[in-house]
Amino acid sequence: MRKLYLNQKVWSMRDKFAVLDAQSRPVYRAVGSLFKIPKQFEILNLEDKVLATVTKKPFAWRPAFKLELGNQQAATIRKQWTLFKPRYELSAVGLTVTGDFWDMNFKVVRQGRIIGSVSKRWFSVGDKYEMTVQDQADELLLVGLVIAIDYVKRTEAAIASRSATSQ
Repeated sequence: MRKLYLNQKVWSMRDKFAVLDAQSRPVYRAVGSLFKIPKQFEILNLEDKVLATVTKKPFAWRPAFKLELGNQQAATIRKQWTLFKPRYELSAVGLTVTGDFWDMNFKVVRQGRIIGSVSKRWFSVGDKYEMTVQDQADELLLVGLVIAIDYVKRTEAAIASRSATSQ
């Protein structure tokens, strides 16, 4: 079991995240595309080798993302239509996600066994998420999932803020 912390860098034109271990040592970093359509995030190792990509599907009714590990599609992350609290579907073999996406506290389960959990740290500059991963092989899956959900939440908050100020 290992704890990872995904920290969003606040003062950056691009979406950037640092992924740190429990001793605050860098493990991965993620960088979002600036003017690219569709929006894409690359998850890199410390030598700047791309290990995974999270790509927003363009022209979808609800936000949807493709997660690739290496050059193989590992999962599709799709926001479900609900009236009150957001719900996401993670289409990958044997995986389910349960919990509170609104507050970013959820668990990822494979065949009845928790493979990881995510919780948001509220008193920090920028968004900070704590991930508990049971097996190192699932780290990039959890990092990609958190990046996709965080992007949807920030985009929807920006749209709501703009529509509130224009009224």
